[in-house]
Amino acid sequence: MPDRTRGRAALAVPALLAAALLTACAEPPEPIDRATAEAVLADNMAAADQVQAALERVARLCVELQGFTVHPVPNEYAEHPGLDDLLGFWVYSAPDLTLPPMEIYGIEVDNPNITLVMEGDGGQDVHTEPDPFTALPQADQDAYFEAYFGSPGMEAETVILPDVGETERAGGGCMREAEDALADGAYPDYLNHAGLAGARGGTDWEGDDRVVEARAAWADCIRESGRDHEEPAHLRGALQSRAADFKAAWQIEGSMTLREAEAAFGEEVLAAAEADAACHAESGLEDVQVEVFWEYLIAYVSGHEEAFYSFHKRASEMQARAQEILADGTL
Repeated sequence: MPDRTRGRAALAVPALLAAALLTACAEPPEPIDRATAEAVLADNMAAADQVQAALERVARLCVELQGFTVHPVPNEYAEHPGLDDLLGFWVYSAPDLTLPPMEIYGIEVDNPNITLVMEGDGGQDVHTEPDPFTALPQADQDAYFEAYFGSPGMEAETVILPDVGETERAGGGCMREAEDALADGAYPDYLNHAGLAGARGGTDWEGDDRVVEARAAWADCIRESGRDHEEPAHLRGALQSRAADFKAAWQIEGSMTLREAEAAFGEEVLAAAEADAACHAESGLEDVQVEVFWEYLIAYVSGHEEAFYSFHKRASEMQARAQEILADGTL
């Protein structure tokens, strides 16, 4: 079953921390330690999300100026996630078995972000989580996406960045206009800066032999439990799909109630989490990932200090530019 999920949430940085980071921007501390790198990385990742939210607001204004009044459900940005939320299970991956099943991985059956699509009587798509936009005729949705992204299929443009490598940006339309407006015509350079600052992308820590070996040990262990996953991210993806299956059984097939679906899914989550936790303990995967991630990041920051510490200022300037555009009501 297809599903729709949200992007990584934004982090609202407290004023005192923001002030400390701006001071760090002017005078990078010596030597760089994990506490400093962790604080600045969290701020950089949050600032990048806030820029993305600003881009979306400006692009929405742009399509409204073209006469569009109904929009897709916007991305949600939570206020105060920590690095566990920002970096996720790519670094901090062991499940917490003390939590209720639905909170262990944060995956639920009754999740409005999981939108199932079924075929209606007339052959059209019917969404199990309808909203005003998906209720529009397909031609109207296509016209919106063409205005927003430059094409009905939302095709992106591949961009090669000098320090970060290959990435994508909007192929055209209002999002492309918003990118150029907020970045003063230098959006690829902004993406390159964000990559160097750790806010978009990261180092090659996952290719370190210690991580590769620990993940292989985790994978061998998890296979012994009857599951075939190469890394924890794949296990969580499989559970996400199972949540969609149970949602379909509840909302589409009517073969079980929501309570029954949640109970059955909860049993699967708990069984998977118990195996996952045991394999983390056996492989030492989380400890290895955390150690190697920060080892690489601190070395990376040492080679890109100016970009790492100046990103907050650049992101703030782009957000301020967005506020000016929104206040003026035109691009």
